[in-house]
Parts: sequence; structure tokens; C-alpha cells
Amino acid sequence: MRRRSVVILLAALALGACNYADDQPAPYRAPGALPVSSIPDGEKLYLRDCAWCHGNAGAGTENGPDIVTGTNGPALVDFVLSSGRMPMDSPRQLMARQDTVYTRAEIDEIVDFTRTLGAPGPDIPLVNIEDADLVHGGELYQENCAACHSTTGIGGALTQGAGAESSGTLYRRTSLLAPPVVDATAVEIAEAIRVGPGTMPVFAEETFEDDDVDAIVAYVTYLKDPIDRGGTDIGRVGPVAEGAIGWIVGLGLLLIFMRWIGTKRGEL
Repeated sequence: MRRRSVVILLAALALGACNYADDQPAPYRAPGALPVSSIPDGEKLYLRDCAWCHGNAGAGTENGPDIVTGTNGPALVDFVLSSGRMPMDSPRQLMARQDTVYTRAEIDEIVDFTRTLGAPGPDIPLVNIEDADLVHGGELYQENCAACHSTTGIGGALTQGAGAESSGTLYRRTSLLAPPVVDATAVEIAEAIRVGPGTMPVFAEETFEDDDVDAIVAYVTYLKDPIDRGGTDIGRVGPVAEGAIGWIVGLGLLLIFMRWIGTKRGEL
């Protein structure tokens, strides 16, 4: 009889424990912990692909610089993501333009998350090249951009060597070459002007007004498919190709012509 009473009591306690668990609204979580499903997609992507170098709050790590000082902000984040310069496989890798790994919607979500980090840099610029002054843009480009990116926008050599660090931007190591600008979109060109990625100087509103930026963007867009009068563009690599054509073709034809009309000693 006593053994039966003990069994009934244990069964009642077990059922009571089950009822208590069923009444609980949710499992216990440590204070501040959030379920993964409640984290915005932009934050998920940032924590997965960016935080290992730039830190959870964008303050930087030994693998990468911070993204919350200087000209860092939505414009720069959008620039490096849309041009495929980020994310990188290794912190020691030199940045270069390539196909982006994100969709446009994912880039927008990451940019929106980085806005919450409080970076002071400029927002993504609004570009209007329909009413831009193309001639004015060409003048500004020749004066401020052509020295590095060449007059035809295909890029050129830099005087500063590789391995230099750039404060205030996402770029840590720089190349010996200034990249071509004709591969960039209109928004990316404007973003680069405003934030100065890599060793490129920053052209803030105190230097270039929005109309000036629109004019430069319009001119660079024109350089993608300019009107070539008088012959072929020869790859638009400047005096190197033109000089080679002049020496090899021009001088070669001249020598052939001289041999054709000339005579040798003994042929008289």
C-alpha cells in the first residue's frame, strides 16, 4: 500500500512539472540575446561578411580599419560593395574592381545597417547628368582627375607605392595603378569624388558643388564611348600607342618608299 502511494505521488509531481513547462511563454534567454529571426538582413550580412575585419560596431580590428570615422559612411560602403571591392578573401589582398557578390537589395540592406553605426561620411549622392555641363565637366576632369586616371579614363601609374595605408577609408593597401574610371557607374563615380577611396583625394562640397560633380560624371560617362573623329581610337592608351604607330607604320612605310625609288651603287 505504501509503495503504491509513493508511485502515485511521483506520477502527480511529474504531471505537474509538465503542465508548468507548458505554461511558460518561451525558453529562457540571457538578457540582451535576440533570436536570429529578429535580426535584420542587413545586419546578418554585415556580421557574416564584414565584422571579422571591421568589428561588430564598425570600430575596426587588426584585420581592417574602422568604418565610422573620416569620410566613411553610406556612400563609401555602397561604393565598395557595388563595385565588388568588398568583401575580400584576405585582409592582405589588394582591392580591385570585380563582380559584386550581392544583389542590389542586399547592398541597400547592408548600407542601411551601417547607417546605424553613426559614420559621419556623406550619403549616397543623387546624380543628374541629363542637364550637366559636359564642357565644364571635361575641364574639371582634366584639371583634377586626368593626372592619375589619364585623359581617356583608362587609369594610370601612381607615384605612391603599394602597401600604403589610407586613413579614413575602407582601403588599407593601395596599388601602384589608379583604376580606370570608365568601368564605374554614374553613382560610383560621384561616390568616389565625395569620399576619396584609397589614395584619391576627397572632393567635398567646399571644393565641388553638386553641379560640378554632375558635370564630371557626365564627362566620364562620355569617355566610355566618345566620338572619335579622324580615325581609330587605338585602344585609347594615349601617346604610347600613337607613337608606336607613328614610328613603326609611318617610318616603316617611308623606308619602303625610299628603297623603292632609290638605287644601289652598281645599278647605274
